[in-house]
Amino acid sequence: MANEVKQKENMKYRFENFGGIIASQKPPFLAFVDREYMRELDLEESPLWNTEDESVGILSAPTEVHFAITNKCSAKCPHCYMQAGQKDEHELDTKSFKRALDVLAEINVFHIALGGGEALERHDLFEISEYARQKGLVPNLTISGAKVTPEIAKKMKVFGQVNISLDGVGEKYGVFRGINMFETADKAMDMLVEAGVPTGINCVIGRENFDGIDELFEYAKKKNLNEIEFLRFKPSGRAAQLYDKKKTTYEQNIALTPMLADLSKKHDITAKIDCSFIPMLCYHKPPRRILEAIATYGCEAGNVLLGIRSDGSVSGCSFLNTSGLSVFDLSSAENRSKCFEKIKTWVQNAPQPCCDCDYLDICKGGCHAVSEYVTGDFNNPDPDCPFVVEYKNEGISNG
Repeated sequence: MANEVKQKENMKYRFENFGGIIASQKPPFLAFVDREYMRELDLEESPLWNTEDESVGILSAPTEVHFAITNKCSAKCPHCYMQAGQKDEHELDTKSFKRALDVLAEINVFHIALGGGEALERHDLFEISEYARQKGLVPNLTISGAKVTPEIAKKMKVFGQVNISLDGVGEKYGVFRGINMFETADKAMDMLVEAGVPTGINCVIGRENFDGIDELFEYAKKKNLNEIEFLRFKPSGRAAQLYDKKKTTYEQNIALTPMLADLSKKHDITAKIDCSFIPMLCYHKPPRRILEAIATYGCEAGNVLLGIRSDGSVSGCSFLNTSGLSVFDLSSAENRSKCFEKIKTWVQNAPQPCCDCDYLDICKGGCHAVSEYVTGDFNNPDPDCPFVVEYKNEGISNG
């Protein structure tokens, strides 16, 4: 019997071996909680608790799916990790996309992050998003800001969160993109905030825009935005050719997370980092109990999250090669398990220096998309992790 996502008042929940996952829209949160907490919510006992293993390991299903609704995009940015531009040859039509959402609802996903390409270049974006809501999935959206009008902004209330891609303020906007659409993005944010849509920024961080982070917080505060999510420049899609020149430096990687914490507190803006920055966070040795309490994790490709292209092809995350699975294969737990076996078992076979790291089971070796591109082997530790850099430098000096 499927492990159902159930509703209790304004909260959704799903049982897991360790207890369960609870989620809410108001206020927005998703949390992993133990069995005792689930009992305190007056929930029934779960058959999944018929085990002594209460560790947070392999989930019954992902909590979030990143789904490119289209690969079509007029901007064709040089650093696009999806190589967006032309529509995927076998892009799912409206009916097929809804059928894909049926599958994701069936396996009890909580959130679906819609992106592209440029999502607003697909005519049925809102029909699909409304359908996601009907299926109990919370749709979120990332766009460039192009094509947003006051009328479209009002329709975007269907989304839990809308983030606009913005890598810098003013002229710094085009640091990676080669074009300057700052005014377009700026106007779109005004329209979304005016419409009452929870609005934030997605910012790709590399060495060339690192010194603009403070200015970005000031801008977000001025615009009444609720969050900035910082994404690491990764060697995927067209960005692969630019990676060596554009990626953050060792010094920047060390400085990043303390700086974000300070700026977030100063400007009262939520700062988020994507999972690829977790090695940089762990370098500062934060208390494990805090990381565990807020469900902080490194590479959880194929477990906590999945990436799906607009043609339905599935990967562990949006930056990894496709797995050979289609979204329509995901109904089978056996398919999911076999396909992502090497990802899910990485911790048990971790090499040095990860195997001796106190954060191994949290970080899980950092970003394996970076590992695969830089070292040629998915199983190697993230070469840009400060711990890994220092381990290698120590080996060289001792050699």
